[in-house]
Amino acid sequence: MWMATAAMILVFVLGLASAIGKARQGQWWTAGAVLLPVLGMVGILLGGVAWQSTSLFWLGCLFVVAGFGAEAMAYWRTRTPGTDKAVR
Repeated sequence: MWMATAAMILVFVLGLASAIGKARQGQWWTAGAVLLPVLGMVGILLGGVAWQSTSLFWLGCLFVVAGFGAEAMAYWRTRTPGTDKAVR
């Protein structure tokens, strides 16, 4: 149990560091796309599975889905002409 908790904390810290790096570059949607699924994974595995909390499990699922939405928005913003970061 403690090894799983330590692994989840490590994944969370690395995801948070990556999200902070993306946010400093002004890539807010990409930062959300990195951080939300990591938060969701921590909520699903630690809250839902280890602590047997149904509400934390579904909250984690919601974060993962929101992360996929943020990934789609980051992709759309970089590929759509007329936006500030469009690839030409």
